Amino acid sequence: MSVAGSASDASATDEREVFVGRRSESERLAACVDKVRGGEAWLAVVEGEAGIGKSALIRRVVSSLEDFTVLWAVGDPSETDLPGGVLSQLVRRVDRDLAARFPLLARPDAAGVSPHALGGQLLLLLGALQESGGGVAVVVDDAHWADPLSSQVLGFVVRRLWADRVLVLMATRTNSEQSGQALERLVRSVDRAARVEVGGLGQDEVDQLARRLLAVRVTPELVTRLHGYTKGHPLYVRTVLAEVPLQVLGDESARRWPVHQSLRAGIGAALGRLPADSVALVEALAVLDGRFPLVGVARVAGVDDAVRALEPALAAGLVRWWPTDSVGPVALVHGLQRDAVYAGIGPERRRALHTAAAEVVGSGAAWAHRVAAATSDDPVLAADLERSANAEALAGRNALAATRLLWASSLSEDRLERERRLLTACAQWLLTLQPWAAVRLRAQVEECAEGTLRSCVLGVMDLLEGRLAVAEARLTEAWQEALADPDASWVALLAGTFLTVITIRQCRGARTADIAGKTLAIGDLDAGTSDFIRAVLATGRMWDQGPGAALLDVAHLPVEAAEASNDQLATLATRGVMHLFLGRLAAARADLVTVAHRDRLGAGSKLSHLSSSLLAVVEYLAGDWNASESAADRALAIAAAHDHVLGDAATWFAAVCVQAGRGHWEAAQESVEALERINRMLGDPPAERVYAGLAGAVLAQARGDHAAMVRSLAPLVEPVTGAEDRDGDEGDRVRLRFKPLWLWQQSLLVEALTGTGRLAAAAWALDDFWRGYDGGGYLRVVGARLGGQLAEAQGRPREALAIYAQALGEKEDGTDGPDAAGSPVETDGVGDAGEDAPLFRAMLEHGYGRLLVATRTGSRREAARWFKSAHDRFDALRAEPFLQRCETDLAAMGLTAPAHARQHVLALTERELSVAHLIAGGKTNQEAATELYVTQKTVEYHLSNIYAKLGITSRRHLAQALRTPQP
Repeated sequence: MSVAGSASDASATDEREVFVGRRSESERLAACVDKVRGGEAWLAVVEGEAGIGKSALIRRVVSSLEDFTVLWAVGDPSETDLPGGVLSQLVRRVDRDLAARFPLLARPDAAGVSPHALGGQLLLLLGALQESGGGVAVVVDDAHWADPLSSQVLGFVVRRLWADRVLVLMATRTNSEQSGQALERLVRSVDRAARVEVGGLGQDEVDQLARRLLAVRVTPELVTRLHGYTKGHPLYVRTVLAEVPLQVLGDESARRWPVHQSLRAGIGAALGRLPADSVALVEALAVLDGRFPLVGVARVAGVDDAVRALEPALAAGLVRWWPTDSVGPVALVHGLQRDAVYAGIGPERRRALHTAAAEVVGSGAAWAHRVAAATSDDPVLAADLERSANAEALAGRNALAATRLLWASSLSEDRLERERRLLTACAQWLLTLQPWAAVRLRAQVEECAEGTLRSCVLGVMDLLEGRLAVAEARLTEAWQEALADPDASWVALLAGTFLTVITIRQCRGARTADIAGKTLAIGDLDAGTSDFIRAVLATGRMWDQGPGAALLDVAHLPVEAAEASNDQLATLATRGVMHLFLGRLAAARADLVTVAHRDRLGAGSKLSHLSSSLLAVVEYLAGDWNASESAADRALAIAAAHDHVLGDAATWFAAVCVQAGRGHWEAAQESVEALERINRMLGDPPAERVYAGLAGAVLAQARGDHAAMVRSLAPLVEPVTGAEDRDGDEGDRVRLRFKPLWLWQQSLLVEALTGTGRLAAAAWALDDFWRGYDGGGYLRVVGARLGGQLAEAQGRPREALAIYAQALGEKEDGTDGPDAAGSPVETDGVGDAGEDAPLFRAMLEHGYGRLLVATRTGSRREAARWFKSAHDRFDALRAEPFLQRCETDLAAMGLTAPAHARQHVLALTERELSVAHLIAGGKTNQEAATELYVTQKTVEYHLSNIYAKLGITSRRHLAQALRTPQP
């Protein structure tokens, strides 16, 4: 076993540690280890109350991993606000040259880097560590104290371990507030996960422990009494056996032992029997609260002979010592002992110890000791803390800044200063989008004097708790007041940013653009923040006036996406979304791929989640469904890592597209249901409503169920009445209520209305479609298919044939598409066949071939040609429902369907296809792993399966094996 973690011997069992029992728990963990050795990644979560023996069990398991590389970290309550603290421990002892290959992990500060970017590099590191053939164990003890960023990174990694010899072993306290819900969601989301609950020792196990600790035979009566007295709690058993003399333990006439029936009291009593220097050493360790060199601990304790003072503390079972380490570090055995010892230290002694500790520990940890040493208001220290907090906030370490501001608040003698620092601390916590720490202070915030900052903080709390109306009122008040106060510009920025979260999710585009514009005018913003506010402004305009008008708001960007700076990624992603909404797939893909690539390199795009989701939609439309599935899979993993549902709707919609297109009905329905759950959770906001309606309509379209399409689109439409009806005849005409993906919504609406016989409404909606179409992109083909379908339904087959023929290039008249009446529409030359979406072009060809047969127009051979072309496109996409309908129509003609060009590829799984197409495109294994957010080991595993299934032996033959003849 090689250990690379927080300490080279972190996993070693201390020579003084006695381990008994835990047979069932050990067997369950050993089974996980065996499965990992067999090539399966597993997550094992060990749960139990404090001091119950979780750490000892983990050390026991890890000591058996001779063929594993072990990365070890321990959560620290003093580092929960330090971004990436646990992650840093995991990679600290990795070979320096190896770590240098993954620059994001080698950085001393992870603040500002997205969890999935860090997770991607940790996956690559885990892959590199497996190259020797052994497994890797990632161990996180006291995971309930892990910092949020590290927890997000580990959650992302666990979900992306597909075919790896990796065991992720985490120990956490039962019902821990910090990590309980997050770990619960993680376990539920992973197929290969085990939960091991550790309780008190059984009576036989207490017998074994007592015999080994006392080195004498213990009577059954004593064991029964000891077990009942301690409830089998190992640490309490040790405390009783260490405190009560053997002759007293064996005195059956004693009704009670001279020890309180409380672990904390027992620890205090054990401490009371130590020599003065030993007590001082233990108290210093309780104040330092960690593992420190013995000489430093002695300096804090004021002890001259550290070794002599250490021996009694070791014998009492209170202290652990690592003599083989070069600095001989020591630590208290357990946090419960630390709490009991610390509680017993008098105020004056405690202050002296904290003052001394501040001189021994690092500069960051020294702040906590300086605060603990303060016994009254200290304006000077409070000001120092605030300056330090401001520096941490500028570096992106908002949680750390919040903690120091809260300390500064507690030391402030002036009420206004105290409240200002408290509110600012809450604002910093809220910026992390991990608001639980701030929400717990809500009662204190409400007691603060009325003011702009108070309104802002309460408004953000209301927003995160789902009280949108109250949140908007408070944030609007704070934003308007702060705009008028030059000294409150940062409050205006905070309030304005969160205010747009509300307005944009309600599709109030004009209001969003107004807020963003005025917030942007504050000036003196850093480049990244300024770009994000620009992106919000452009998005508001897009939802108000449409993507064409909003392109002017991102006109500052270079034409070539690759030339954009990292400070322009938010607006670049927004421009990509606009191109998508306009149907310009090549331009959309260029922008969104650039954002995704920079994000993998650690640029930290604020819109990486949304851009990954919509890149999957672009790939779906462009016909690269394997890339679309892969992108949607990554987007779902990113969403899970961020651990909040805002923005998840686009991700689930992206997943539905290919699932429905390939007839994976169960998976598609689950994705639609996930969207419905998000809607209910968020109160059915318009943005999520659009994606849910689209997802249901796309699924119904794949099923060929027009009535279901109408039902899915119903929440997105409203009736047109009175003067709004251009023809003066209301009928049952409807129009769309929301701008996002408007042309796609409109196309589905036209198809649904036509399919259900509401032809007047369909004609009216198609006319709206052509009015909104700018002549570019793939939507030319979509509109032509809709026009042809409507003409057929209206009993005008000849006109439908002309529309289909012109759209398919059968006529050369310099025009691109028909209007609702079948008339050609002049375009600006932007649209071309290269922008055709293969699915929709195949649907057009299928419709044309079917109509040629139905009308007996042209030759049977011509109809068969269009059927074959459509069939080949459906086959290439593996669009099974559409393929089946095409084959049914061919059979009705008396023709045999063409052989499936990709039949041999059908044996590949979706993950294998993702790997195959990247490798066939020239990617190396590591490049493919980087793009997919997996390990190199996973890529190699899938490649071996791909070669076997396709009957090839190398990547040189892979492209040929995957190639499909073009129709």
